[in-house]
Amino acid sequence: MTELRNFKVSSLTFENRVQNGSQLKLKNHFSYNVNYFENEKRCVAKLDYRVEEENLQPFSIRVEMEALFTYEEGDDRADIHTESFSQLFPFVRQIIHTATSISGVPGLLIPMTKIEKGNVKIADRPEAPEENSPLN
Repeated sequence: MTELRNFKVSSLTFENRVQNGSQLKLKNHFSYNVNYFENEKRCVAKLDYRVEEENLQPFSIRVEMEALFTYEEGDDRADIHTESFSQLFPFVRQIIHTATSISGVPGLLIPMTKIEKGNVKIADRPEAPEENSPLN
């Protein structure tokens, strides 16, 4: 069982230089990576979520987050990856909605996003060193 222990927003950027009344066509992009601390049964996830205007109008928002999760012995890494994303995603969704709504534009509510287990690529990498944990 994967459990969110804490998270932080490491970067939030928002640009809104479009003319009032402009119609926007938005595109969402994200990357999500998980680094494991096997001996401690915990991992650190990094989520980079961007919303950009498809026709290159000056409108974008980007949130970079880091989160600490714990998991149990025997948990499959692909399951940890998908479950951790599912737990973290509502927070990025709320952050984007809040940041846009307090900036004088209608609050942007990004669509729900899920990662399919079959799309998860697990790399054989050595365990992440403790001093590299962004949440220490």
